[in-house]
Amino acid sequence: MSTVPLLTSKAFGLTVERLCYQLIEDHGTLEGVALIGLQPRGILLARRLRSELQRILGKELLQYGELDITFHRDDFRHRPSLPQPSVTQLDFSLDDRKVVLVDDVLFTGRTIRAGLDAMLAFGRPAGVQLLVLIDRRFSRELPIQPDYVGRWVDSIGDQRVTVQWKETDGADQVLLHGPGNEGREPTSLAQGTSADR
Repeated sequence: MSTVPLLTSKAFGLTVERLCYQLIEDHGTLEGVALIGLQPRGILLARRLRSELQRILGKELLQYGELDITFHRDDFRHRPSLPQPSVTQLDFSLDDRKVVLVDDVLFTGRTIRAGLDAMLAFGRPAGVQLLVLIDRRFSRELPIQPDYVGRWVDSIGDQRVTVQWKETDGADQVLLHGPGNEGREPTSLAQGTSADR
């Protein structure tokens, strides 16, 4: 068992910045676009994106929310203890808005399915896109694909990806844990792109 960095702190920052510019390229000033982070870890990426977008655009992003998906998951009844829900902060209707759902790691796709289900309680969006920092693309159990990707990771089933944040973990980095990491080099430059590029 070993751990290697997939994104160093510098590459992490470049990746987040690039994702912001891709959103701006596709949506301009983001007028009419709602940025929604999925609890618990997707909100850390969503908050960082929001802050960086406001810095780049020089204005406040009004349509921002954080969505708890606990009771929309298909496995919550099978857990040994009752899960503790997080807070949903979404005080506007999603009717006819463009929505960008944000999560840190896309793995099986089940978290995103739950997020879509939870989101529809707040209205009928004009369209929904998915942005993730890490896409474990060979691990999908549902037909869900992201529109914006920070980095693709090809990993085997017993490997684990963790995203660490300066605010909660002391440093921005992405780590890969498990067998088969010997000789893998960390990424020093951002990789990945918008899915349609």
